[in-house]
Amino acid sequence: MVALPQSGGCLCRAVRYQLNAAPLLVYACHCHDCQTRSGAAFTLSIVVRSADVSVSGPVEAVRRSRRLGRTVEQSYCPQCRVPIFARAIAASEFMTLLAGALDDASWVMPIAQTFVESAIPWAVIPGVRAVPWDRFDYVGLGREWAASAPAFAPP
Repeated sequence: MVALPQSGGCLCRAVRYQLNAAPLLVYACHCHDCQTRSGAAFTLSIVVRSADVSVSGPVEAVRRSRRLGRTVEQSYCPQCRVPIFARAIAASEFMTLLAGALDDASWVMPIAQTFVESAIPWAVIPGVRAVPWDRFDYVGLGREWAASAPAFAPP
């Protein structure tokens, strides 16, 4: 059982957030944009409803066009520059939290990974299904994730 709210934030703790409801989907992305932006082999993304997250502290938002043509607003801590969350401009009712910014990410398990063709070979996650980006169905994968996800205890 995962207790809600789940807390997270930046390295210097100037920005904090609380996730107050169960996530909709967890997946890993190996695209070059995610690798470059995070400085890591991939991002572990938690899709949530924007209304289910409360944020405190100063946040700096930067809009960027992704290689796939979408415009994404990435939010950072203006002090330590750690990325905290992102929103696709076309779907601002949802946001993506980065699992590494959670205080406890032990419950985070991806249902799928995408852009495996650009993955660093050792970083492909064994046992996690590879889904090509052009067939990545957020809603369908979200249903699958919810069926196998841990139970979340309301606040």
